Amino acid sequence: MSIRSFLWLTLALLPAEEAFGQVFQNVASSWGVVQYDWNGIYGAAVSTADWNDDGWPDITCGTTDGALRTLVNQQGSSFSVLPLPWLMQSEVKALVWIDLDNDGDDDLFIQEDSGRCGLLRNDGNNAFTNVTEDSQLPQDETEAAGVSFGDMDNDGDLDLHLCRYLEYPLSGGPTDRNVLMRNEGGLTFTNVTSEAGLDVHLRLSFQSLWWDHNGDGWQDIFVINDKNGANALFQNQGDGTFLDVAAEFGADLVMDCMSATLGDFNQDTHQDLFMTNTPFGGDGLGSKLLVGSSAGTFQEASQVHDLDLDRYCWGALWMDVDNDADLDLFVAEHNFLEPYGENYLYENRGPASNYDFEPFGTEVYNTDYLNSHVVASADFDGNGWVDFVMHNIGNHALRLWLNGGFENGFESVGVALQGTLSNRPAVGSRIELTTSDGLTQSRFTHAGENYLSQENEVELFGLAGQALESVVVHWPSGLTETFDPEWHEIHPMEAHLLVEGHSLCPDVEVSHSVCSDSTVLELNVPTSESFDVVWTSETGDPYDPELPWIAVNGDITMKVLWGDVELCHTTHIVELNALTGDLDLDGHVGASDVLPLLSSLGCTDGCTADLDGDQSVAISDLLVLLTAVGQSCL
Repeated sequence: MSIRSFLWLTLALLPAEEAFGQVFQNVASSWGVVQYDWNGIYGAAVSTADWNDDGWPDITCGTTDGALRTLVNQQGSSFSVLPLPWLMQSEVKALVWIDLDNDGDDDLFIQEDSGRCGLLRNDGNNAFTNVTEDSQLPQDETEAAGVSFGDMDNDGDLDLHLCRYLEYPLSGGPTDRNVLMRNEGGLTFTNVTSEAGLDVHLRLSFQSLWWDHNGDGWQDIFVINDKNGANALFQNQGDGTFLDVAAEFGADLVMDCMSATLGDFNQDTHQDLFMTNTPFGGDGLGSKLLVGSSAGTFQEASQVHDLDLDRYCWGALWMDVDNDADLDLFVAEHNFLEPYGENYLYENRGPASNYDFEPFGTEVYNTDYLNSHVVASADFDGNGWVDFVMHNIGNHALRLWLNGGFENGFESVGVALQGTLSNRPAVGSRIELTTSDGLTQSRFTHAGENYLSQENEVELFGLAGQALESVVVHWPSGLTETFDPEWHEIHPMEAHLLVEGHSLCPDVEVSHSVCSDSTVLELNVPTSESFDVVWTSETGDPYDPELPWIAVNGDITMKVLWGDVELCHTTHIVELNALTGDLDLDGHVGASDVLPLLSSLGCTDGCTADLDGDQSVAISDLLVLLTAVGQSCL
């Protein structure tokens, strides 16, 4: 071993806390995270989902045996260990926290290398019930890999695609092929692989991901394959069937594909695919970058952008680590014949450099020599800078890399989604975030992606010093909404939950205080070509928000309709606080109020003109009125 190699290896084995002020610090040990995949082969699953919905991303990692556990984030300072009711029998290849029954909490799906599947229902308060037996999930004796969820039929619940990876298939039958399970509700599934047309290939599939590739409103499935089987793009036909169109769109690469990493790296709003490879996979020219287009076709351009990595690479991950509004890239490496692979964090150099990539310097991330396979990101400490976790095999412990922030003054904004008409986790949505310089960042939401991983629910967008102009969400239901940042109080360096159908109803109730019977309320009347907005008074009569409010109207309700469906409503509660003596409620006390008082003289029950509070109207009330003459609240 050379002196240089020895020095690099020595640095790699040091705790990252000793790494002299790097932007990224490995805080696994100081945060109480000790996780190995001792007997792993090809890596074990990682999820950074916030499964307990407390606003802090958690970490759930697979290994090969013992009790499965999740690491619960203690408000951005450490993690505690929570065992889960699942004993691992082989290396866990998929861990996806997802609300499969739309009850508001995340259930856990598990797939092991042996083909064994599990489903843990979240009962709340850190309690879980194993409902695998009733779920009808496959339990085939096979060799399995990653999974992903998507809504194949737009029925509002999430269906499941499972990858099989058999180097030596026994029969070529159903147990050797990928599986599609339709969600029937009630945490039960039906195998629809054959009728959906997804049993057409017998390939070594590592991972799949869902997104609406052609923009027709139906989620498609991209499947990456190892060795001699081409990658597949199954286009959803909208009738429960799929058709492999990878060759038509230039996505049918033959390679040792290890990661399906989707993102818009060149800021043209079209989705691009980065796929890791080995030095001898396919054409032997390294990893591949498929650049998307408006037509949906892909052009391979890894060499153009300096991403033709001729190494034994595994999991990859797009993330904007420096908040400069373009996606950077992390790539994990492990060559079984040459341990201690180089894991690189690549900087996207942006439009000025044709979006080419080069490794960040050691002042940002010091090359970590590990047997690494799986990576996932989240903002674990809530500082507005994306962090990531790296799961390794053998005696290499998990790394938790916290991003301390760059000295560029840039901020970010976090966006999470909740479906109402769509599936509750809003998987398959497209988020378009536009800033004051006119740049639009476009991302899809997934549940299962990259390589054996699940990303956190919050999409962190770098703002590059620009103001946030709008957030547009294209939901799986077909609904498209624009969320106004000012109206919804979407502030930088914070995470925000956007609820489907609520773009025009940021508040359920709004209070107004008025002093006269003829007041134009500040109702922030929304305008939208997508929705119908209906206004009614407290009596149920139609209300014109452009006209002055009068007391008989009472509280005002705004309802937002999409077709026949009520999306949301806002009730405007109006409190009338008239001036003492303003009996005609015109906002002034004057001569016009004298006549109403005189006409009420002698009243002793429920008297509006009882100004002195003695339960009657008399000369004393007239004196009160006269002393108030000239006052106005307008």
